[in-house]
Amino acid sequence: MKTVVLLIASFIIGLLPTKAQSTNSSSSSSTAEVTVKIDSDRDQKKYYRSFAVLDMDNDYRIKVRFMKHMSSDVKAFLVDQFGKENMIVKDDTYFWSKELDEEEMYEVRLKGNKLRINLNKDLASDKLIKRFIEIGKELKSITSNSEEN
Repeated sequence: MKTVVLLIASFIIGLLPTKAQSTNSSSSSSTAEVTVKIDSDRDQKKYYRSFAVLDMDNDYRIKVRFMKHMSSDVKAFLVDQFGKENMIVKDDTYFWSKELDEEEMYEVRLKGNKLRINLNKDLASDKLIKRFIEIGKELKSITSNSEEN
């Protein structure tokens, strides 16, 4: 009986999580704000969207994945914001970019139902940064779930 109790005690102790030695090091000098929103099914209608905003010290990024039927609305909004003259279309990808002193200030890429926006805050003015923040808010509204399905 003593042997059985000893075996059970050894087994339980063996199952307890062990903590290995580790060293903590942090060498990050940037701050980031991440907002992720994923909507789920409602009323048996399939709906999805992921919306992420990364506001870091040097960069501002927006990543959106939305329903395919919203692509034309998103594209129309982007054309309105960035213009047709600056737009490059290749296959199913719409692309806008602007450079300053041979460095990329911003890049907007729409491919199907996926959108990526990157803004270099070091090169952009405060006015342009605020404009991109407003563009992000409007994109969030455009890609939100509507009753039209």
